[in-house]
Amino acid sequence: MELLYEIWLHTICDFDPGLVAKIVPRFERRRLGFSSPELDMLELREIGVPEKLANRIGEPEYFKKATDIIEYCRDNGIRIVTQRSEEYPNLLLNTGIAPRLFFAKGRKLELNDAVSVSVSGSRKPSDQGKVIARGIGRSLAENGIVTVSGMAEGIDAEAHWGAIEGGGITIAVLAGGVDVIYPLCNRKLYYEIIKHGTVISERPPGTVGKGYFYQQRNRLVVGLGLGTVFVEGEIKSGTSMTARLALDNNRDIFAVPGNPMNPHAGLPNQLIAEGAIVVNDTNVPAEYYRAQNPELFKAVPRIPEPEEPQKAVLTEEDKIIKYLKEKGDAIALDEISEALGIAVSALSGKLTVLAIKGSIRQESGNRYIIAKK
Repeated sequence: MELLYEIWLHTICDFDPGLVAKIVPRFERRRLGFSSPELDMLELREIGVPEKLANRIGEPEYFKKATDIIEYCRDNGIRIVTQRSEEYPNLLLNTGIAPRLFFAKGRKLELNDAVSVSVSGSRKPSDQGKVIARGIGRSLAENGIVTVSGMAEGIDAEAHWGAIEGGGITIAVLAGGVDVIYPLCNRKLYYEIIKHGTVISERPPGTVGKGYFYQQRNRLVVGLGLGTVFVEGEIKSGTSMTARLALDNNRDIFAVPGNPMNPHAGLPNQLIAEGAIVVNDTNVPAEYYRAQNPELFKAVPRIPEPEEPQKAVLTEEDKIIKYLKEKGDAIALDEISEALGIAVSALSGKLTVLAIKGSIRQESGNRYIIAKK
């Protein structure tokens, strides 16, 4: 009955966290709508609840909607996580932005026994931004840190993929229901996260995300991480609103410096000027938390290795690293191209990516050498 009442309360408010926050404190000691619906409707209107929504407490169809939601979740492997649930993350609970409940699909959340970091950035990042975001997600995973993001196209998706490639856990916070895949280009990613991580949302199943849902979604992205890494984003953007949320909730702020001429570097550069931790290497966030909070690091579930690993196939990037390791010295671009049979135009881009990752270092004369660890 307790869960039914919670869901019913949310259906009355259209699952709007702001309205739920207004209503709950006024009705914690007595059940809304169970004694005098007329007086309750009047009181709801007095605290700013729209009349259309306040009148719903006398309409039985909303109990039916609440019941339907609970049954749908039970039949489709969706968990309803309330603040009383063991699964509810303490990190989120101990903030002023904690929702009364959320929906979860995938692995059971284990954030109370792990370190988690959020990643945020542009939906239309540069190629370099994509590489960095994926590298950060991979580094977090390899250090046993959970990666949290919003499964949007761009930086979010790259961070999730990096965490999966690193054999770790990643959490996607959606603006719509946990059973609604958006954007569709992330369909494959969604199923990988369901398999190896968790998808969560404040909105009930079947809900399609809309404008302000994304702003509300970002509260949870910030709340679920000890800190937030900002890879790319314009000064006036949704990412900047996420940065404000992180600051308001005393989260650590990390930012990747960028070219001042690139509009997407505007927000990270501004955050750095205001004191954000500079991410000049994809390992910075992981190393920071290992140094600051060694007692927080515990083993978290990792993606199981295949029982019979397939024979590794070297990528061109792997071949470049192997070749430079064998040579030991700085090798010219043309010489690498000739030795590996990779066109100079293609090779140049791959060398840039490897340099950003910190695997190699460029020296004078367009020569490259393995970076010293």
